[in-house]
Amino acid sequence: MDSSEKKPLPVKYKFRDLKVHSSDEWMADGTKKYRRVFDRYETTYIRAELSFFNKLFDEEEWEASLRMKCFYISGSQKNELCNLEKKVKVTKEENIVYHRESWGNATVGAYWFKGNYLWEAYVDEVKIGEGKFYIEDLGQAKPGENLFFDIVSIKLFEGDGQASTLAQKKYLKQFSQKDTRFVWGEFNIKNKSDKDYYAEVIFNFYDHVGQLKGSYPYLIYIAPNTAGKIYTLYPGWGSEVAGRWKNDVYSLEAVFMDTLIATVPFKIGDVFEEGEAPITTDTTLLTSQASQPATTTDKKLDDLLAESIAELNSLTGLENIKTEVNEMVKLVRFYQETGKDVLNKFSLHTVFTGNPGTGKTTVARILSRIYKGLGILEKGHLVEVDREGLVAGYVGQTAIKTGEKINEAIGGVLFIDEAYSLANEKNAQHDFGGEAIQIILKRMEDMRGKFGVIVAGYTDNMKDFINSNPGLRSRFDKYFVFEDYTPDEMFAIAMMRFAREVVQPDEAATNHLKKYFEFLHSTRDNYFGNARTVRQIVDEAVRNQNLRLASLKKEERTKELLETVIFDDVKEFEIKEVADKQKLGFKFGQ
Repeated sequence: MDSSEKKPLPVKYKFRDLKVHSSDEWMADGTKKYRRVFDRYETTYIRAELSFFNKLFDEEEWEASLRMKCFYISGSQKNELCNLEKKVKVTKEENIVYHRESWGNATVGAYWFKGNYLWEAYVDEVKIGEGKFYIEDLGQAKPGENLFFDIVSIKLFEGDGQASTLAQKKYLKQFSQKDTRFVWGEFNIKNKSDKDYYAEVIFNFYDHVGQLKGSYPYLIYIAPNTAGKIYTLYPGWGSEVAGRWKNDVYSLEAVFMDTLIATVPFKIGDVFEEGEAPITTDTTLLTSQASQPATTTDKKLDDLLAESIAELNSLTGLENIKTEVNEMVKLVRFYQETGKDVLNKFSLHTVFTGNPGTGKTTVARILSRIYKGLGILEKGHLVEVDREGLVAGYVGQTAIKTGEKINEAIGGVLFIDEAYSLANEKNAQHDFGGEAIQIILKRMEDMRGKFGVIVAGYTDNMKDFINSNPGLRSRFDKYFVFEDYTPDEMFAIAMMRFAREVVQPDEAATNHLKKYFEFLHSTRDNYFGNARTVRQIVDEAVRNQNLRLASLKKEERTKELLETVIFDDVKEFEIKEVADKQKLGFKFGQ
């Protein structure tokens, strides 16, 4: 290579999230009251919270230029409201870096007006993320008054992940513990305004002591000139596998504009009982109930455990993984309650096998938090590495590099992706990968119980990797097999990604995508991309929709057009024999 050519600088960060809120009140674990919809007459400043992972955590400090921009969106036009830059020093003690900015006016209702808005975040002038939000204006309400809608009814029913689409529903006040999958709510509201607006209702499911089991933020667009029309929201929480709920008294709470507007108690018991669960919508009574805090032993860890398990159970597919993890949690709890030595009964070290895009990294992150929630690990963080992150090119350097990554993982989990690549140099003159394996094995023994190791990769390759070293076979005794997603699961993942883009495929596009996912599944090979392929398909479909809409005049772009993906947007995903299987799982048409 020409010495004058410059190698690209390594990226020192990885985008995590960009959230929006209007209240500067600090909540549990440093969180805020994140929302996407705000009333003009409650709003002074709109705040954006950028977070990103520091890839040089525990290694070195570095400086960054952080820029936050806020825009008013009018059709395809972006009108810049602010452009805020700040030079920051990222210390090596920061695993996750937070940066917060705000814009507005201290006088309520003086700056923000009805419309669609967008925060954008940049690191060193590279855009890394964005967060949409909406300001609504139906006039200034009296205390406790809801100018947007009235609650007509709230009914509960049971079903799988698609049960909200059923024409006939059996409404329940008690659910069968062994038979319940998802607990669904049918939340009927009557629109009170002739103006259009976005409504965001956050639904929270709590157990009897106030521990959060799951949260479901629901964003719906209310069309203009529909006063008196009934709109239905379907919040749900649970799993495709029955038995995830426990015998307990739960409640479903609905929060709108930071105000508790309804609560519905329900029971999980031995049998289903038909009927409508009682609901409370009286604002005064709800405020009184909410002011009574729950007290539990080690509530913070219990909350983390409950939230992590709920997040796992909410993932699409992975039913065998969910079953194994839930059974593992139950066993560890039993060992702890009966005074048994958990580490003699339970291993922190696991092998993940499966194709790309099957959720291995996601489950590893959740599992590390579950270990913290169980009190097994102190920090519960995840350190992601591959061969390059552990192995150096010169004698003596691999030990240092691997040791540093292990130190970073103490109190959490070291996640080694494509771990089989460490064994590729076996019998070579300088087996640096083998050296890294030996260091990891020794530290696993010397620091038993201080950190976990998860090794991941293709199924056959991982079998060869584990069999390459007797020490690996003895220390990794727990295996999680990540199966390829079924066509139905791929479609469910696609629908979730479409929802994030605030679009939905119409009937023709839906039918084509379902058939295309069946085609991809039937012709898949060992390099099938699973959720990654789904993400690429959705991104391409949304791009096609955007290009199609860009050719229309501004006044022709109706709300329905902006939120609908049609057959023309997905027809390039052809259902035919694929000769070239070295692609990423799909073939574009001409």
